[in-house]
Amino acid sequence: MAKELPIQSVSFRGERDQFLTEGGGSKVLPKWVTDNAVSENAHRVSSQLSDMSSFFEHERTLPLLTEVSMHSKATAKSHRPAVRSLFEGNNRHNVLGVSSVGKLLVKIDSRKDLDIIQRHFITNEQNLTDKRKIGLAAVENLKKYEPIVDTDIRDAKVLKLQLVDYQNNEFNHRSQMLLEAVCGQYDVDLSVLNYSSNLRLFALTNVSEQALSAIVTMDSVLAVRKMPTIVFEASPEPDNTEIEIMNPMEGVNYPLVGLLDTGVSEFCEHLTPWMIETEVNAAELMDEEIDRRHGTAVASVLNYGDFLESQDMTQCGPCKILSCVVNTSPDRAEIMEHELIMNIQQAIALHPEVKIWNLSQGTRLEIDDEVYSDFAVALDSLQSTNRILICKSAGNVIGDSYRITHGADSLLSLVVGSIAHKKITEREAEVNDRSPFSRIGPGVENAVKPDLVHYGGNQDTHLSLLSEWGRQYCLDSGTSFSTPRVAALAANLYSLLGEDVTPLLVKAIMVHHANYPANIKKTSGDLRKEMGFGLPEVIDNMLNNDRDECTMVFRHTLEKGHDIVSLDFPYPQSMVTDGFYDGEITVTLAVNPILDASQGNEYCQSQIDVLLETYDHVVHVPLQPRGVVRNPDRMSNDAANVLNQGHYAAKSFKTEYAKERVLIEQGFKYQPIKKYHVDLSKMKPAQKKKILTAGKKWALKLRGLYREAAEQSMFRDGVVLSQDVVVIVTIKDSGRRGVAYGECIQQLQERGYVHNDLRVREKLYVDNE
Repeated sequence: MAKELPIQSVSFRGERDQFLTEGGGSKVLPKWVTDNAVSENAHRVSSQLSDMSSFFEHERTLPLLTEVSMHSKATAKSHRPAVRSLFEGNNRHNVLGVSSVGKLLVKIDSRKDLDIIQRHFITNEQNLTDKRKIGLAAVENLKKYEPIVDTDIRDAKVLKLQLVDYQNNEFNHRSQMLLEAVCGQYDVDLSVLNYSSNLRLFALTNVSEQALSAIVTMDSVLAVRKMPTIVFEASPEPDNTEIEIMNPMEGVNYPLVGLLDTGVSEFCEHLTPWMIETEVNAAELMDEEIDRRHGTAVASVLNYGDFLESQDMTQCGPCKILSCVVNTSPDRAEIMEHELIMNIQQAIALHPEVKIWNLSQGTRLEIDDEVYSDFAVALDSLQSTNRILICKSAGNVIGDSYRITHGADSLLSLVVGSIAHKKITEREAEVNDRSPFSRIGPGVENAVKPDLVHYGGNQDTHLSLLSEWGRQYCLDSGTSFSTPRVAALAANLYSLLGEDVTPLLVKAIMVHHANYPANIKKTSGDLRKEMGFGLPEVIDNMLNNDRDECTMVFRHTLEKGHDIVSLDFPYPQSMVTDGFYDGEITVTLAVNPILDASQGNEYCQSQIDVLLETYDHVVHVPLQPRGVVRNPDRMSNDAANVLNQGHYAAKSFKTEYAKERVLIEQGFKYQPIKKYHVDLSKMKPAQKKKILTAGKKWALKLRGLYREAAEQSMFRDGVVLSQDVVVIVTIKDSGRRGVAYGECIQQLQERGYVHNDLRVREKLYVDNE
């Protein structure tokens, strides 16, 4: 059945769908809070604090930086206030952030503050409050913080140094002055790096062993590492073949992509008609230092990808391209991480009109399990500040290193892996399987990375690309060349969706309409690591439905303290078999979360949960007195979330049973993208009777959650906490009754939802004659 019915942009119904966030949490002490743990921890930490007194024998310029280790089960947000209260005093906020999982950075300003903190660890078990007991049971050890220093750092040309953010302007200023003084004493060249507003980074060159020894012992230093260099895959090999040139039509507004690469050749006549303005040499390289082969090849995939492979891989129209030189081949000039980031920042600042950017560049450093890379933080900061979307390559496998690299752990970027387009030799991957060179996830804290995959070649069977001279194919493979296919899709979507389009909406739509190739038989865990959310569909399939499905897109800003409960959510009443609702439901949630680089593995400071529930009836609750705004309508107590994996038979999630390849996220917290796909017919019989009986009502719920550091910033600085969110729901009738779309539209109208067709511009086609 042809997809000709537009997907719907739907608004929540104002106060009718808004509910104040309900309180939660148990008042029962956790099992790990025992009298023995309280007593032993208090004695141990008090002794460790006594040992710290020697650091205050002389007047200090900066606070003493310490690291606090917590009980493995005490890392939940609900316990953090109890821990924080042990280290607060004298109106000082001493807990600065998270150094790694289960470890906090705590400053101690003076001997007086040390004594105040130590008194908190002197216990009288008879008079301890529950909060104090939790704090004392949680804090197991305290020691002076030791900076992280790379082991092979002495041979590095450039070092990257991180100072702690004291959350105090005076202390931050003093620490930088002291660093500058030490660097001046040892003739070290120092420059400030502006990766992100809350990431205090510096580049150091000409660092002697004596200078390094002096620097790493400074109170404010968190880490000293080698500055990574930037790499891209080997330049393509030539293969003489010709392809027809496309030309833009007069008066047509084409999609626009910013290309952050090595430049595009002015001699490639296939691409020159599509370049806008003068190429931006953000790296300020001399002409003889610029090697445009890689950038030209990437640009050729943006506009000629389908033609070069003679396959409808994206079905995208061509894009106008802004070429920005941010890197070059290492045999011509060495570009280091901080230089690449400055080059990218400059290019983006010069062209605020460009909202979709392609970055097929990166380092060879694998990501950490617990700490987001500085490169990723910088990319996130750029996207948040400029309201743009960066499509970033996942990176290519080098030796035994398979994990995605620094930068590809960016939470706001669309990170792209590669799958195979063809198979010729025995050692190659099957068509549609992960390309052998494509790096895999997960990202930091089990985030889904890469986000998407596209065709980037195989081990021996390479892609066809354009060379610097245009009328010549060249052959190569890599995630560098899968990424521009996703960038082209994103740019075309952005262009089609009209004036109120956002990068978050584009990202949500692409993830929602991504699937795992049907011929690949792997577990959903392996698929998620290798392919993220899958291969995105072509544009027309993203923006249109047939009569057996209805896609609804909700955009909202969710403020802290206010949740969404949209009662009487549409669900086709005709989609019933043997007295139970049936059908397939796909839900995608994409969020612009609160990010804080000073919080270590807790970098992502907020999240939103999405639930799709059924219930029997509405319960009307009397409003609280004195004008407390609280919605009086509630769901009955039998409400149950149909997206909960526990309601379905385990075999429903094995790939051999999945029709369109089921993907259910395992409830990971603090991930900005979540996707659920359930087939109601696979629900366990007992659960089906409770949840899916025909006539039950439906509700869509959104619940915001914030980490303790974000909440502290709200109390301390008056920061308003909110999150932009896009939720996409597709209801599909596997029984093909031809009623799903019409009934959903009718219910939207009857139940007071404001809705309209999402797509507002006509798709553009190019005359290739």
